[in-house]
Amino acid sequence: MNRTDILQSLIDKYGLKKMCEIGVQAGHNFNAIKCEYKVGVDPDKSSAATIYETSDEFFSKLKEKFDIYWIDGLHESPFVERDIINALNNLNEGGFVCCHDMLPTNFHMTEIPLTDQNEWTGDCYKAFVKLRTERDDLTFRTVETDWGCGIITKNKEGVKSELLKVNVPIDYDNFCANKHEWMNVISVPQFKQLYLQNE
Repeated sequence: MNRTDILQSLIDKYGLKKMCEIGVQAGHNFNAIKCEYKVGVDPDKSSAATIYETSDEFFSKLKEKFDIYWIDGLHESPFVERDIINALNNLNEGGFVCCHDMLPTNFHMTEIPLTDQNEWTGDCYKAFVKLRTERDDLTFRTVETDWGCGIITKNKEGVKSELLKVNVPIDYDNFCANKHEWMNVISVPQFKQLYLQNE
């Protein structure tokens, strides 16, 4: 199960109608997704986007909300954090904010700026961990597939998550030592059980 499978399964299961993808590039994921209404945002005019803007530009004038976001833009934590917050602020009730590249497997993948890395996740994980230390109104999980697919949902009324306590710097060495706790890692079977089984 890869990123496209995860997104499509959520769209199908919950009857989601509106999807926004941040960071489209060649469009392999965007074009494969079947959803009633899709918007793809990327400043690169050679990409398969439908809107050629940075995510900051896009969100600054956004007048609609979406049911599901796929955040795969610039892989630097300040930008990822801003994209997540903007997506949450423009999310329909019962929606999902999903993020790519949350589980790097070596330090070279996280180095900024991008140089000669064949696989580059950047330091996206830092945004995820930081927000988990600040927000108790959200549920964060990371599916252990396809370099880590983060899933963020707003908690149902009356349900609160405990704030993640992080007493060490959020860097790659500490990420490796605390990955499962910090990222709330789940397997693909656990994803199916938590999100796709009948409620």
